[in-house]
Amino acid sequence: EVELQVGNLTELKLSRDVDVVFSNAVFHWIPDHDTLFARLYAALNPGGRLVAQCGGEGNVASVAEAIAEVGAREPFARHLEGFEPIWNFSSAEDAERRLRDAGFEEIECWLESKPVTPEDPFDYVATATLGPIMALMPAADAHAFAEAVVERLATPLTLDYVRLNLLARRPRS
Repeated sequence: EVELQVGNLTELKLSRDVDVVFSNAVFHWIPDHDTLFARLYAALNPGGRLVAQCGGEGNVASVAEAIAEVGAREPFARHLEGFEPIWNFSSAEDAERRLRDAGFEEIECWLESKPVTPEDPFDYVATATLGPIMALMPAADAHAFAEAVVERLATPLTLDYVRLNLLARRPRS
């Protein structure tokens, strides 16, 4: 049986415990991994597994540099004043420590390089990477921001994705 819920994972409360938590490309959007892993642990039955992949340490570093450089220019800087980083790209070691602190065992965490060369660099970067930043700007500035970020990146564009893989089990007792 599958049940769909929409909400904040750091506030996750299920009506019943589950055997598996699976996640793909989500955890790097959550700033507080300590609370995240504690909530996921609480959602699992004893012996339940966590299987996840998300952005890891070094992920899209070239894009982050381009965002910082372009975002410091006007008219973008005024829209991004006070903006906090949107990604939490953890190292494998930090993820393993946080999972262990949450109570998990049989933990495996590793980074894996997964470069991506998008067919349409502008559309890909604007939708898959810059969406939350562009939402802070009027449409014309958002479009110009995305164009400037893509222009700042190498041609042909290959995004330096680094995936963090997570496997862990809640103890059986």
